[in-house]
Amino acid sequence: MPAVRVGICPVMIEYPPAEIVERIPLYEDAGFDLVWEGDHTLPWHHTNGHSASARIMAEAYLQRSQEIEVHYMVAGNGIRNHPIDIALDATTMALLHPGRVALHIGAGEAMNDKTVTGFWPSDRERLERVEESLKLIRLCWESRDYFRFRGKYFNSFFYLYDKPPKPVPLIGVAGGPRMAEIVGRYCDGILTLGPPDFLKGVILPAFERGAREAGKDPRKMSKMVFIDTSYHPDYSKALEKARLYGGVLIPECYSVVQDPRIIEQRSNLVRDDILASVFTVASRPEDIVEKYSVYVKAGFDTLIWAEISPDPNLTPRICKEKVIPMLKSSI
Repeated sequence: MPAVRVGICPVMIEYPPAEIVERIPLYEDAGFDLVWEGDHTLPWHHTNGHSASARIMAEAYLQRSQEIEVHYMVAGNGIRNHPIDIALDATTMALLHPGRVALHIGAGEAMNDKTVTGFWPSDRERLERVEESLKLIRLCWESRDYFRFRGKYFNSFFYLYDKPPKPVPLIGVAGGPRMAEIVGRYCDGILTLGPPDFLKGVILPAFERGAREAGKDPRKMSKMVFIDTSYHPDYSKALEKARLYGGVLIPECYSVVQDPRIIEQRSNLVRDDILASVFTVASRPEDIVEKYSVYVKAGFDTLIWAEISPDPNLTPRICKEKVIPMLKSSI
């Protein structure tokens, strides 16, 4: 088994941006291997929700830390972010912070893209767009001269003059097998989320199939999982906070419903036992380690604590004293 890595997602749509940035040194001191942030324009719930830019937050995380890696995700469908701009932003960060930046690409969500542009193509089109986007980003990083890219959705003439001293890891974010296969073909690793059995039986095999088709060894590629986690010594408080994220379990909230006020209402329909089974809701560090270990057994080498706790200031301490040492010593 490879050595497990543990990351933290401070969740910029859950807490005030300035408050999160002040916690970054605490996360680094706690022993987290990376900080992760994802592109969102709107939060998953209206009550006490927040909005921020993932790219600006990622740069702030880099400036507030010393050595920890910073990973951030951008939707690669081209609806709000052009692939060349994505490549340029990541390159600039990598030049300023060598060896500490990784770029994650996802297919996007209606609540972030449709609400801004009014445009939301079919699943098939968005996957085609992401595939082209990944090719174009790679061209920006690898081309040694001007190139012409003519695709179905992008038509670019470009040359990226400044290249980072080390290649920027490109991680694909996948929630289904079609995207996972694309990620395997074009990326250096995968980030996914969901029940361990589904990920082990459906997502990882599709990812590995795509990697092998591209002539790559999937055993050498990073396999990361995003785990929504709510911790508090009072279990009822941890569960109450997790309820605000019940909308992520309702499929229509990814395409049909984009209003956080309505998504929050739908969250109240999710039963407590469902929340507790899908999310990591815990009052003891040992319970967190037990749930996280299942993902390692399913084949993941990087576990990302997605922070949805009622008091996020507790997380650095319990992770430094209990969770991270226990995970790394028991696996």
